[in-house]
Amino acid sequence: MIGKILGNRYEILEKIGEGGMAKVYKAKCHLLNRIVAIKILRPEFVADEEFVKRFKRESQAAASLSHPNIVSIYDVGQEGDIYYIVMEYVNGKTLKQLIKDNNGPLSIPKALDIARQVCKALDHAHKNHIVHRDIKPQNILVTDDNIVKVTDFGIARAVNGSTITYNGDVLGTAYYFSPEQAKGGMTDEKTDIYSLGIVMYEMLTGKVPFEGESPISVALKHIQEDIVPPSKLNPKIPPKLDQIILKATQKDINYRYKSASDLLDDIETYISDPDKLVVTSNNDNNRTRVMKADEVHDKLLDGNVAKKNRKSRKALKTIGIVLLVLILMASLSYGTMYFLNTLTKVNEVVVPNITGETLDKATNILENKNLKLSITDSQYSDKPENTILSQNPSAGKTVKTGSTVNVVISKGKQVTIVPNVIGSEYRDAQINIEKSGLKANIIWNFNDKYQKGYVYDQNPRQGVQVENNTVVDIYVSKGIETVQVPNLVNMTLDDATKTLEGLGLKVGTISNQPKDNLPDNTVIDQSIQPNTSIPKGKSIDLVVSKATQQQPTQQQSPQQTSDNTKTKNLRIDLPNKQGQMKVDVYVIQDGNKNLQYSNTHTYQDSPLYVPVSGKGNVIIEVDIDGKVFETMGAKF
Repeated sequence: MIGKILGNRYEILEKIGEGGMAKVYKAKCHLLNRIVAIKILRPEFVADEEFVKRFKRESQAAASLSHPNIVSIYDVGQEGDIYYIVMEYVNGKTLKQLIKDNNGPLSIPKALDIARQVCKALDHAHKNHIVHRDIKPQNILVTDDNIVKVTDFGIARAVNGSTITYNGDVLGTAYYFSPEQAKGGMTDEKTDIYSLGIVMYEMLTGKVPFEGESPISVALKHIQEDIVPPSKLNPKIPPKLDQIILKATQKDINYRYKSASDLLDDIETYISDPDKLVVTSNNDNNRTRVMKADEVHDKLLDGNVAKKNRKSRKALKTIGIVLLVLILMASLSYGTMYFLNTLTKVNEVVVPNITGETLDKATNILENKNLKLSITDSQYSDKPENTILSQNPSAGKTVKTGSTVNVVISKGKQVTIVPNVIGSEYRDAQINIEKSGLKANIIWNFNDKYQKGYVYDQNPRQGVQVENNTVVDIYVSKGIETVQVPNLVNMTLDDATKTLEGLGLKVGTISNQPKDNLPDNTVIDQSIQPNTSIPKGKSIDLVVSKATQQQPTQQQSPQQTSDNTKTKNLRIDLPNKQGQMKVDVYVIQDGNKNLQYSNTHTYQDSPLYVPVSGKGNVIIEVDIDGKVFETMGAKF
């Protein structure tokens, strides 16, 4: 697969991972010039219709989700028997790699931070009726900035308000199976909670709770055996953290957390103030809440004993109130009032300034102040993605401990795809560019291939992803550029050539014509008259002089030789025809035909003067290209 290009845009660079259903490759999108991850269904599953359907469901499920802690899906495609999904490329490691590299349990703060972010991802998915069903460390990515991304919704199915039976087909990875998955029974959001509980167990102990020689043996343990509390393997784990994990991994779904949001609440309460957390383990509406001291006390006692103690406490409480009134009446000392004010005062905290911080950092700042963060909206802005744009309450306000700070985060700069406007009339092109959220910069130039007013080029090109309001240069044709032909007569051939090239014209055919009164290569004539407007790039033919013989302007008197043979110049007006022609001159006398002249000429050489010799009366024959052109009688 390395080097292969999918969809005419995604070039496979290297393999970066694989799972039971698919292989994952790092690739480059040449259209948008960015690195992506591509998941490709294993070849052995392509013929299996059920696997192909499941693979397609992954893209449909994940594409509907948009959350900072979920890997984004960009594209889905099929090329022959290759089924692929294009995803966000996450530069980091899987949680499985982190645990392995750590050679033991992760620190409690790090493990809880990872679990907290996975809870947020699951809460978003569950609210969109998507159950993951394969939560495991291999499907949890952690970036270099400690941002958690949940990936691989390959086994997810839309819940649509009800659970779905797998028809006996047990899916996922055995170590993280929920009991209902192991039985092939109904699954819902609580299935993901169980699997996340196992992941938390592994993060805090370095081991999974159940191991076996085969997936079946491990699955049976999930159904039949109790989980050993994680604190037995790692004594550093506090009892209340033990209780969170054990509640998440209850075999009976009625005793588990009812939602990822409830699990998240307990994790965040534990992080902020462990003493406030009480984890219920019975079926009391499956709620986890902070309980009053007398409620906790009652639940630790037998029902009858609790009832008697409540009566005793009621009597003691009445006596205490009477004594307190007497004390107040006797002396309202400063110390007593200070004690009462301290006793009844609600803990408060000043809201810190988190505007401009990253989402992860802002969350940590608020948690250190025993405050919670809630994202109420996201907007496009010039700030990087997941930057806090605004907060409510604002910085400096005093609020109760545990309050929520609502924030608006940045979605990053809004981007758009540049449309194709080449070939469009420039006003239509400008409207099209501006409708796309871009700006048009019109540049006029001459172009001989496009009509005046039509776009012949653009920059950036079609399909490039750019930020909103990016300027797109639109190159519009001014039509064919014309120039006026200069007067080249009496110029040297070299000067004439330079003059034409300087105007964007070309020298065409060069013909010679004998002219003894002019220097060689002087322009005698040109094929296009001066001051004529012609398109740039057109060629002009030239006639230049060539001194080869005496060319009298009129017929000279015959020159007599010693044998009475005389010579005189014969004028020949050549025919007007294109190209070169062969001229042969014969003298016929006393039945003899003698060739006296043979040469090649063009029409521009006309009139032609040829010396011929004879004695007495003769006939002169002129042939052009082997055919008789003219005959004449002459007397020498």
